[in-house]
Amino acid sequence: MIQSSYKDKPWFILQGNQPVIRNIKNMIYKISLILITLSIGLISCRQVSTSRSSMISLDTIIYNNYCKAIDNEGTFQFFLVAKIKNLNNGQIREICTKGNFLKGALHREYNLGYDSIGTSKVYQMAVDNHKRYFELKNDSAIWNISGVWPYTMDDLSKLEKQVNFDSLVIQIKKNKKWSLEIFEDKSMLMYAHALFCRGILTGENSCRGGTLYYVDDEWLNERKKQREEMEKLLPTAKRTNN
Repeated sequence: MIQSSYKDKPWFILQGNQPVIRNIKNMIYKISLILITLSIGLISCRQVSTSRSSMISLDTIIYNNYCKAIDNEGTFQFFLVAKIKNLNNGQIREICTKGNFLKGALHREYNLGYDSIGTSKVYQMAVDNHKRYFELKNDSAIWNISGVWPYTMDDLSKLEKQVNFDSLVIQIKKNKKWSLEIFEDKSMLMYAHALFCRGILTGENSCRGGTLYYVDDEWLNERKKQREEMEKLLPTAKRTNN
């Protein structure tokens, strides 16, 4: 009869005279802790990555809206926000203005004409400035941006406490179409400022005024079609007049 020794028995039953099941449980427990720690780390990294992508996405949206305001021509102007340094007193602040007002300020600051060369230089100067930061010394250039109804950042902060702009942005994106009658220019600038910094482009008809409109790609496409239809009618009108 063959007698088996502890060497013939499975290793997990005996270790000398001590059972090793407790050791196995401890090992499993430690491995579980390591896996949990790694999982938490991965989730945390994903959250940071998502947060960074959202920030980059918002920055991109804001810059694209800024370019749309610069590109835009006509009586219906889009609002943008730029950071301006007044070289006369060293003050630096954000200001909301219309795209054509910023371009006009650059024309004045650098003494550039409104011919094709001057217009092209101003346009390029504006769109190449991704940070939307400008240093101005010419009083007429600064006045061209800030206008007659300037507002302070404290004024803007007070309005943002009164109006839930984050909720308004969600509503605007959901409904697609939005407008608000604001007959005071100062209030309209602050509304446009707060919305622009949250990725919402707005504009106002310079002739009729008093209403702030939400501008998106659908709105731009509709306006483009209207222009094309009007351009088709112009030659016919000219032939009729002749």
